Amino acid sequence: MELREYLDIFKRQIKWFWITILLFLFIAGAWQQNQPETLEATLLLNIGRASVQDTRDYTFDSFYRLQADERFADTVVRWLGSSRVAEDIYRAVDRETRDMSTQTLENVFEAKRLSSQMIEVTYAHPDYETLQKMSEATVTHLNNYAEQLNKESREQTHWFTIVGSDPIIRDVRITLSFALSVGLAFGIFIGFWVALIKHYFSK
Repeated sequence: MELREYLDIFKRQIKWFWITILLFLFIAGAWQQNQPETLEATLLLNIGRASVQDTRDYTFDSFYRLQADERFADTVVRWLGSSRVAEDIYRAVDRETRDMSTQTLENVFEAKRLSSQMIEVTYAHPDYETLQKMSEATVTHLNNYAEQLNKESREQTHWFTIVGSDPIIRDVRITLSFALSVGLAFGIFIGFWVALIKHYFSK
């Protein structure tokens, strides 16, 4: 078929083409308005030392200290991926975990190390106050785990502490403009085939 024939088909079936687009736009808009509210918090953790040893010895420009901080930061990331730590934090904010599987608890926190001493933690919940409490509980429980490691260290220079900032909380629901854009794209694609199929059966 030539391009002119396709244009003739769309002229005759233009009503169904626009009906399909409007239908997809309506579905996308309705879905966007009815999607559950989801808030996401971003917490920044910094690895510090509880004390600093005063020494005149050459310390290789603090190379070993930074290396130790990096290893401990990796340990903190692993802690946040543990179901045990996630359950402790949930219990601290009075949230029930009985119906949650181990895999669900392991995916509560998404942590990644940004540098030797900096960790970014993201987690989601529909309640703003719960996210704030989870931030405080996260820092508290991580320091409790760090304290257990500190007791095993003989040198105070190895005593780690975790300092948390105020979390940044944002609404991460899909925006109306993005949902309508996706609905429009699908509407045009499906509308093209609807017009052709309608023309085929009417013929």
